[in-house]
Amino acid sequence: MFQYPHRVQFYETDLMGIVHHSNYLRFFEEARVAWAHDRGLLDFQRPETASHLAVIETRCRHLKPCFFGDDLSIRIQAKREGIRILFQYQIQNETQKSAVAVGMTSHAALDYNLKLMRLPKELREKLENERWTETWLSNL
Repeated sequence: MFQYPHRVQFYETDLMGIVHHSNYLRFFEEARVAWAHDRGLLDFQRPETASHLAVIETRCRHLKPCFFGDDLSIRIQAKREGIRILFQYQIQNETQKSAVAVGMTSHAALDYNLKLMRLPKELREKLENERWTETWLSNL
């Protein structure tokens, strides 16, 4: 499992001072990009290393609100399902030590002509080495 830290910024909150619901998908994306970089699948100096993964499904269950300044930890895990990649996320408020959201995203690889393709070999191999130890989606 991979963890990514995030401190809630003021611009991520709404007029009630609560993190706007749309930002949870952004938190998922930040963690997913950090996961890919950590696994050597993404090199920011060479943009061509980024495979084109289209989001084909998203889900998020909001459990508790987050506020400006909260320190969050986004836990992420990934697995291959045929030609798709499934990511699961759990966002935890580190101050309160409680889960604030759980979610998932499903992705498919696209070639440069935006046609569905088999996952690149390097990505398939990395996913085979990933541990899938927890399921947070049972209550989604």
